[in-house]
Amino acid sequence: MAGADPPGSENLTGLSRIFNSQTNFGRANVAKATYATIALIVAYNLLKPKNKKK
Repeated sequence: MAGADPPGSENLTGLSRIFNSQTNFGRANVAKATYATIALIVAYNLLKPKNKKK
């Protein structure tokens, strides 16, 4: 069973298979994508050049 597709996922394709909200694996992928997006926004705001007004 380890690594097998979740039950009922044989009809899903593409992103709906990866981000399936009815399985723990899909929910974990949604959480990982959310954390990655937040981390990218924070990194962008920390690393962007500061505006120097004269």
